Amino acid sequence: MDYSQYEAEIYAKLQPLGDPSRAAFMKNYMKSQLEFLAIKVPVMRQIAREGFSFYDRSPEEVLAIWNAIWFSSTCFEVMCMPLFYYERRGKKISPETWPTLSTWSEHVENWAHSDSLASIYSYLLAQNFDEVYGVLQRWNNAENQWLRRLSMVSLIHYSGKKAVFLPLDKVLPMLENCLDDERPYVQKAIGWVLREANYVYHAEISAFIEQHLADLRGFAFSGATERFSEAERGAFIERRKAMRAQSRVVASRLVADRETV
Repeated sequence: MDYSQYEAEIYAKLQPLGDPSRAAFMKNYMKSQLEFLAIKVPVMRQIAREGFSFYDRSPEEVLAIWNAIWFSSTCFEVMCMPLFYYERRGKKISPETWPTLSTWSEHVENWAHSDSLASIYSYLLAQNFDEVYGVLQRWNNAENQWLRRLSMVSLIHYSGKKAVFLPLDKVLPMLENCLDDERPYVQKAIGWVLREANYVYHAEISAFIEQHLADLRGFAFSGATERFSEAERGAFIERRKAMRAQSRVVASRLVADRETV
């Protein structure tokens, strides 16, 4: 079925709200290949709440329309609309949307879409743990950086003190598996999950960071220790420096040994 009329409707409503002078900046900031209208997020969320002409259709029809728009649109803000629509449902989102929404991961190419989609997945994970967690595990082992990011960020509802957490034995192995992935958006995901989990599991997260001080890349380490006390963070930094210095000494000795052979 042709749903292009609805994509056109959404674009026509959003386009006048954009700021052409900021479009190039936003495109570069997001490191995206999409078109940007440069609309502020609160404005976009308000538009999504106000709705479009197909909002009175059945849930199945609405999902079909959003699915078509997600895969056909080349506009960042248009693609935000289905994400905001399902994010607002939170705990009320139907588990029946998972087979379709899970495929949206294939069309992610920037962190904003990735994290909004992860928010949706986090509720579906709570409703259908075994199936969704199994998919997240597969994504965690994928080469695609956005699938890896989704596999970790989807593990937590919200953020801050209102966050909802899985048991750490379901979370930490996912992070551990990505420690050697140096791509910034993967490392930032590791840091974010550790930072948020620290609210509830301070001792366990401290132990994890201590165990992996030499493995955590800069973005992950910075995010993970952001909400520790100044003294705790300072101690981590000093031990991290000492470990790295020792690693450099060992590496230099190995090079020297090879040169003398």
